[in-house]
Amino acid sequence: MLQFAPLICLASLVTATITISDPSDTINPANWAADNALLADFNIQPVLYQTEAIVGPYSYSDKDLSISHASLTVNANDTSVLIIANGSNIDVSYTDIVKFGYCSNLFQASFYGLNAAVNVANDSIARFSNVNVTVHHGAAGIYSYGSGTTVYVDNAWLYSSGPTSHGLYASGNGTIYANNVNHYSGGNRCSSFSGDNPAGYVHVTDAVAHTDGIGSAICYALGLCNMTNVIGHASHAPVTFSDGPQTTIWKNSDVTAGLLAGVVLFSSQTRVSGASVTFDNSKLTVLGKTMPSIWMGNLIGTATIISSQFNNSASGLLAVANYSQVTQDFDYYAGYPDNNNLLPAQLTLLVQDSGLSGDIVAYNGSSIGLDLASYSSWAGKAYSGYGTSYLAISLDKTSSWTLTGTTYLQNFTDSDKSLSNIKSNGFDIEYNKTSIANKGWGGRSYKLPGGGQLRPK
Repeated sequence: MLQFAPLICLASLVTATITISDPSDTINPANWAADNALLADFNIQPVLYQTEAIVGPYSYSDKDLSISHASLTVNANDTSVLIIANGSNIDVSYTDIVKFGYCSNLFQASFYGLNAAVNVANDSIARFSNVNVTVHHGAAGIYSYGSGTTVYVDNAWLYSSGPTSHGLYASGNGTIYANNVNHYSGGNRCSSFSGDNPAGYVHVTDAVAHTDGIGSAICYALGLCNMTNVIGHASHAPVTFSDGPQTTIWKNSDVTAGLLAGVVLFSSQTRVSGASVTFDNSKLTVLGKTMPSIWMGNLIGTATIISSQFNNSASGLLAVANYSQVTQDFDYYAGYPDNNNLLPAQLTLLVQDSGLSGDIVAYNGSSIGLDLASYSSWAGKAYSGYGTSYLAISLDKTSSWTLTGTTYLQNFTDSDKSLSNIKSNGFDIEYNKTSIANKGWGGRSYKLPGGGQLRPK
């Protein structure tokens, strides 16, 4: 059961709480506590090609048919319930799909859908409507594999226990379009929606998603996570994990994160560029005292925030960039001993029509640039957490900055040359007088509203 405060209360100024049900209200996770205590075991030799056949009692190859008002189940390891493959075109409606059984190789499960309750692959099209998919012992719910494979899901109820039990899962450039989805997972590394190697493209509209396990995000981006009208609560994970140059979009959504950060953008290999996350008319809440809204490590990317709210009052941190990454345990940030290919992060925050608060902090040579535009506001300070770092702030004439501490900036740009859009509270903005971007300030000092100064250093 999830509880959320609405984004806007039109009737009064009194905050109301909305209670939203999810599948954990129907199947008590306490009954599957032993299952959910199992950890995902990737301590095996990784084999990136398929070594295990996908087998199951309901298997269709190159078929065109419909399944309706059925109950499909299996209790076996490394076995799917329903397989739709090799150019099949199948509709499944008003059907219960139940899966028991463990997976012996989580690399095969991740990359090819071994042990998934439903496996759709190899240029197939599948449409699911009014379906219940329940899995135990660690299995994906509905899996889409291959660049020619598309899965459509409408009005689905998804429940899982056990490790690596993603609700909707796409890999091998497979695609999923889902609408009206209600999901719960209780296990380790069980995101509601996920992509995997080399990419999966997951589009979700009108969903409730609740995860309780460590490493279980609302969406794990390897490819595309396109989330619209999603209410999500990740008790022990960010709402988004994004590994590499992936794209995540949150639109008209209200999501809450309980571990690490609101969004974690990283590269588990060498540093790459091109990662992006967008919040559009959405709300992001972080619950932990050390959790920033946005965290980036070993990556170059952009976070775009449009007409959105970030509630980071528990930590007072808006964004962090670091020479770091996330380990495969997904419960702590790691450094050089875990990955000797690390490089500093470079994070750009583009803010439009949003009021934000919280500090931005860069570590170990990383950089953060904050661009405030279109009537945006920010209350906070910027600083280096450890070592030399690079911080830049830019404001247009319609936007404002309320300082909560003296801030040193590599680059500072303000379209309002009178600086009337700065409320200093007695704090100073120090700018690098040798930076070309600061040439317009002429190496001089200026008074700021509230008693502080803009001054060279």
